[in-house]
Amino acid sequence: MQVGFYFDQTRCAGCNACRVACKDWHDQPSGSASWMRINYQEEGPFPNVFASYLISNCYHCEEPVCSFVCPNEAISKRDENGIVVVDKDKCREEVPCGIISKEKMGNGYSYGESQAPCQTACPVHLHIPAYTALIAKGKFKESLDLIRRRMPLPSVCGRVCLHPCEEVCSRKEVDQAIAIEALKGFVADNVSEVTPKRINQTQSEKVAIIGSGPAGLAAAYDLIRLGYGVTIFEALSSPGGMLAVGIPDHRLPRDILNRDIDYIKALGVEIKTNSLVDLNQGLNDLLKQGYGAALIAIGAHKGKSLNIPGVDLDGVLVGTSFMRDVNLGKDVNLGDKVMIIGGGNVAMDCARTARRLGAKEVGVSCLECYDDMPADVLEIEHAREEGIEIHDSHTFTKLVSDSGKVSGIGCLDITGCTFDDDGKAHFDIVNDEEHTLEADTVIFAIGQIPDINDSGKITISKSGTITADPETLMTKNEGVFVAGDCYSGVASIIDAIASGQISASKIHRYLQGDVLRVRSIPEIPATEIKVDIPSGTEKKERQPMPLMSASERVSNFKEVALGFSREAAIAEAERCLNCAGHICKDVCPYSAPQFIEAEKTRMQKCNYCVDRFDEGKLPICVESCYARALDSGPLEELKLKYGNIQTAPGVALSETKPAIIFKPKSK
Repeated sequence: MQVGFYFDQTRCAGCNACRVACKDWHDQPSGSASWMRINYQEEGPFPNVFASYLISNCYHCEEPVCSFVCPNEAISKRDENGIVVVDKDKCREEVPCGIISKEKMGNGYSYGESQAPCQTACPVHLHIPAYTALIAKGKFKESLDLIRRRMPLPSVCGRVCLHPCEEVCSRKEVDQAIAIEALKGFVADNVSEVTPKRINQTQSEKVAIIGSGPAGLAAAYDLIRLGYGVTIFEALSSPGGMLAVGIPDHRLPRDILNRDIDYIKALGVEIKTNSLVDLNQGLNDLLKQGYGAALIAIGAHKGKSLNIPGVDLDGVLVGTSFMRDVNLGKDVNLGDKVMIIGGGNVAMDCARTARRLGAKEVGVSCLECYDDMPADVLEIEHAREEGIEIHDSHTFTKLVSDSGKVSGIGCLDITGCTFDDDGKAHFDIVNDEEHTLEADTVIFAIGQIPDINDSGKITISKSGTITADPETLMTKNEGVFVAGDCYSGVASIIDAIASGQISASKIHRYLQGDVLRVRSIPEIPATEIKVDIPSGTEKKERQPMPLMSASERVSNFKEVALGFSREAAIAEAERCLNCAGHICKDVCPYSAPQFIEAEKTRMQKCNYCVDRFDEGKLPICVESCYARALDSGPLEELKLKYGNIQTAPGVALSETKPAIIFKPKSK
């Protein structure tokens, strides 16, 4: 048997009688967290306000994810009645659950609301310790479900994320950082996903998104789950933006990218390819066609080159155009000696792609010294393994020609480089002796800007990005917002995803008539979170990522990283120190677990008044509800009595099968 709740949202008056009774019955301290909570929701512009209330308590799920991750096995589900109970004597007792130092953090620190350094450093604040704990328990599907709450592209970010989370991982104080990126990729690859249910449009408005890169896809993912109709307009023949045309297959295979995009489309997001939208009249036309708001998320596809003699020579290419042509299957003619100018990941992508296209000699030349190159360290290492030479600490004077075709790059050795306020570079030149790097193909990979013109209400900054109000993210064109690299300048994929999510929240507030200028809650920087590593913590080496051999991979575009095995993934996840603790709360779709400082910071949650239940009594919240908005009993009897109207509201896409049904309030 499974006992459950029934909640009639149409009868709830928000009086909080259930909450007060719950605190009194369980003798909870005044002002602390409570097990039964009533959340007030308001939508629409005044005076046409739609107000509703939602209960937030433990939903006694069919398969409680919280019980899977508790390191002390303090959470269990009763066989006889399905009630999820907590043994407070076990909670945080034998195995440490959270190692952030309250003494070092000061009075502002709250255990239940704290974040691990990795979660704080992640631009989208993924529940990294929680999904890692699920992997350690072999609960791969539950881990992916948790990742998908805030991550629209788990397969992508399991491969090509800059993983700032790993930079601040507390495990580095013991040995090496957890392979967080690789673990995400593992569950994305090893869970047999069922096509998600299409989300019906419940809001009256539709949103148009221009661009299907990471920012546009992230915004669409959030907006469709908020109930809006979402259409993405993509200028290219395939969706994905720079993910599709800027990254080579050996790092991000197209089928892997399409897997994430297909998931988003299955939710109800429509993507129209070969659909170039003019950012002035075209946007205005969309708004006239019934779209309540529009988001510009076109990325930064226009590559830069240097203002030096010879850039117009035959054999000189720009990295973004080169990668786009390769990824779209166009013929690209390269010479035998290819030189890339630039030191970032795009430069490495161009170099490794040229090597796979048959170039006999490939080199990368950059301003930075080797240790300061902006490219990912592993990308540089993999490039060198593939025979690509690094020519660091150079400035470039000209491109040398031979019969109208490029034949080399004129260089000067430097010891350093600084940029003034106007962006002009100043070099510390070793001497004036110029030397030449031979090349019959030169590819510039020194940055990119949005490919747009300054006209109409969409205005462009000095750096070439679209201008918008920094607080509202709205352009001068009413109802038109901006996100991603076209606004911020070139950033990482995970930053673009975060930008899309923030813009989606602004659009939601705009369409609901809410205030757009919202004061953000100050966050403690990840580097300032203090942890106490338990004494005697055993060293466990980081699991190595299996790779295709260098000799094999240079002849094809197959993915280089082969992924973790099941055993390696579990072993790697078990290395996590669980810095913040409270992973039971993080995995719960309803945030039911609460932590009360006065109770030695032990977990508290609704136990369905299990003591009263054993005596044949109703939970105290049900007895105290004068509006008769709550009822309880065997779940099947509740369904017969009230109808299986709707499962409980919670995180979209959650498949926890909560033991609660509710009657929603209609607008």
